Formats: sequence, structure tokens, C-alpha cells
Amino acid sequence: MELYQLRTFVTVADVGNLTHAAERLFTSQPAISAHVKALEQELNVKLFDRTSKGMRLTAHGKVLIEKAHQVLNATNELRIEASTLSGELAGVVKIGLNTNAEFLQLSTLHQLLTEKSSRLKIQLAEGISTELLHEIRRGSLDGTFYFGTNPLKELQSIALTETTIVVASASKWKQQLIDATPTDLAKLPWIYPVPFCPYHQFVMGLFENVAEKPVWVADASSERSMNVLLRSGVGLALIRLDEAQPWVDQGLINIWQGQSFTLPLNFAYLKNREQDPLIQALLQSVKTAFSTSVPH
Repeated sequence: MELYQLRTFVTVADVGNLTHAAERLFTSQPAISAHVKALEQELNVKLFDRTSKGMRLTAHGKVLIEKAHQVLNATNELRIEASTLSGELAGVVKIGLNTNAEFLQLSTLHQLLTEKSSRLKIQLAEGISTELLHEIRRGSLDGTFYFGTNPLKELQSIALTETTIVVASASKWKQQLIDATPTDLAKLPWIYPVPFCPYHQFVMGLFENVAEKPVWVADASSERSMNVLLRSGVGLALIRLDEAQPWVDQGLINIWQGQSFTLPLNFAYLKNREQDPLIQALLQSVKTAFSTSVPH
């Protein structure tokens, strides 16, 4: 039995889909299937039922998934102990990025970490907040930046800063945004933020008391894709004010003055790794990077 098979097991159980599991583990769907099959053969237990809606844990699978989490957590504890005994930071620090590197002070963070030890290597993974939080739980990341709230009890978080989210449009709708109400905005096309994105809660609240809901002309699962569609004039969207302002200054987009939203940025890690020297170095560096930066 290999650790990568257990990571595949818990990932498939979490997302319920082989293709999505492959995306999260940066491998292929056939490889994921092979991992699951090999583990089932070695344990002589069927772990999943294959259904039209995806992969569903069997009764035996539900029992063994908890054991798999325990093994992966024990692996983390072993690494903690080894780091403590060696007295030197070494290895790979795997960090999740939920937005652009400049906003996350990545250059400063990288410098602070490498100053702590020349034997540290930084590995980065980009994604949306919810997915990155689950990657920590599975042991694929050491820590991650995320927006909004953390739903996972196994994780601990530190608050870093807050950012302002605004409603914006391409320049062609400039006049429609002047003195517009939510009802007026609902008559314009919108780029839909996916349900597990914090932006989704904001836009749903904006139109909560509007009788005719807006027409969603496109879906976007990341800030990057949403901003591209926004600038190209596909529809209205939510955007961070710090990202929007340069484009406003260039006359590319316009900001609705009616309402804005506050979104917290946090950093998460596994609670049971709090004494891990690697995690302590990472947290210290993240805090220092944001304490020395200009507030967003």
C-alpha cells in the first residue's frame, strides 16, 4: 500500500468524481482509476460504487476513509518529528494561491522563507479557495491563502487583511451604471460566479429583493477568467477594487457606486501541524509579509 493510493482514495471520496480527483492531484483519470483499483485489490474490499452521478463510498469505504485520514495525518506527524530532530528546515513548502501573486505578497514571502533556510524549496498551486482548503486536508498542501470562511474543522486559520469587492462593467455600459439600482442592474447581462466562490454570496444578496433576477450569460470559476470576460464586455461582474482601479483609470471598465462588499483574506493550515517547524516558519513568514506591506 502506497501513500499516494491513500491520497487518491480520500480525494475521490471528497469530490465524488474521477476526473475532478485527477485535476486536483495533477494526474490523469486513468491513473486515478488504477490507484483505486490497486487499493481495492490489496485491501480486498470494494471502496466505491460507480454510479451515474459519480463515485460513492460503500459502507466499507466509509469506515476505511477515516483510517486513511489517520494514516495521512500520522505521516505529517512523522515529518514534524523528523524536522524537530534534524534542527534544520529542509524540504518542499507547498502553498496554495487563490488569487494573483502580487496581492498575496508572494515575492516577499518567498524571500522570507528562503532566508530561513537555503534548503527550503517553494512549490505553488493555483486554485479557488474551497478547493485549496480541501487540498490541505488531504495533505497535498502545507498551507493556503483563501477568501471568505473556512468550513473544515481540521484546519486553523490566521487573518491577514481585507479587500473591497465592487460591481463593474465594461465601458459600453457606463451610462447604465449611473444612479442604477439593483433592479436596474438585473436588466443587464451578468457573469455568474460559481456557487462555492465567496463572490456568489455577494451577488445573491445584491439581487435578493429583486423580482426579476439577472440573466447569467457566462460562468466563471476563477477571478482571472471573470476579469477577462468583464473587460471584453460579456457582462457585469464582481471584481476586487485594487484590480479594478487601474482599468478604471484607463477607461476600460466602470464601477457601480451603489454598493461594495468586504472580503477577508486568510491563511489556513492543519491544526495538528501547528508545532511543525516548517509550518511555524511558513506562518511567521506570511504574517511578516503582510505586516510590512501596504494595506489593500
